[in-house]
Amino acid sequence: MDIAAKLIKENITISTIESCTSGLVASTITDTEGASAIFKGGFVTYSNEIKEKVGVDHSIIEKYGVYSKECAYEMAKTAKEFFKTDIAISITGTTGNIDPNNSDSIKGKAYFCIIYLDKIHNFEIECSVDGLTRHQIKELYVGRIFKELSDILGGLND
Repeated sequence: MDIAAKLIKENITISTIESCTSGLVASTITDTEGASAIFKGGFVTYSNEIKEKVGVDHSIIEKYGVYSKECAYEMAKTAKEFFKTDIAISITGTTGNIDPNNSDSIKGKAYFCIIYLDKIHNFEIECSVDGLTRHQIKELYVGRIFKELSDILGGLND
């Protein structure tokens, strides 16, 4: 049983706020029939300006950088509060290039946060992305997110 099906079965709601994956996490969740029962919505916040407009504290980005575990946590917290869900997932990072708008970018590095109920799970991805397309990198990141989410939800019955 896939993760979205488990969430539907257990009536566990979920939301997302994504940067470098451009909505692929949300898209993957909604690939499961009936996902509208548990997926409350998501933000694609590709720019710092939009991250801040939806509620990410500017001081976090200024102090820690947009590519940081602190920013990923702030993003997840923002989505969880906005959509009022049991789970919120965020990701911020770079794909195949260095971001000219953010000096803290490292090629192939991303941070994501999963908040389930009140438990915060912070993660870092750092991998070689040479030779991969941007879409392949996004798929790599999303795969890792769902692996970690599956581990967090390990207690759910199949």
